[in-house]
Amino acid sequence: MTASSSPPGHIALPRVVDVCGDDADVLALSVARFVAAGYLTGDVACWEAAFDGAEQLLGPDEGGRFVAGVVGIVRALRAERDRDWSFMPATCCRVTGHECALVGLIGRGRRCLWDEVARGAAEITGRAEAPRLVAALRAAVGSIDAAADRLGSSVPRRPAGSALH
Repeated sequence: MTASSSPPGHIALPRVVDVCGDDADVLALSVARFVAAGYLTGDVACWEAAFDGAEQLLGPDEGGRFVAGVVGIVRALRAERDRDWSFMPATCCRVTGHECALVGLIGRGRRCLWDEVARGAAEITGRAEAPRLVAALRAAVGSIDAAADRLGSSVPRRPAGSALH
C-alpha cells in the first residue's frame, strides 16, 4: 500500500463527498485509510485513531465492530491483491481511484448485490476470484449499515462530512 498525493498541474482527484453515498461510507473510508496507514508505517497509533474515531461516533460496542469489519476488508484486500494500493491520509478530502473502487464495492455489498461484489472484488484484486474479500464484505456490511442508521444516514445521501472530516 502506498500513500498518494496529486502533483501540481494534474487533474484533481475526486472528493470524498462526491464518492461516498453517506456518512457510514465516509467513516468506512476513513477507517480503511487509518488501517492502511498502520500497515504502511507499522505504527499502532493509526489503528488506535481508527478505533477512537469510530467509538466516538458509534459508541464502544458498535464502533469496535465497525472497525473490525473494515479491518477484515483491508486484510482481505492485502491478502488477495498482489499490486500496490494507493490511499490518501485519513482526513483528506480527496479520493484515489483505488479508494473509489473500494467505496463502490462496499456500496454494492450494502445493497446485497453479491454477484457484482464478486466481480468487483476480482477486478480490484486482479484475480479471477477474490473469495476472502467477498466474505469480508459480507461480514462488514451489517455493521456499516448499523452505523448508517446511527449516524442518521439510512437513506443514501451525500454526507455533510463536517462531523467526520
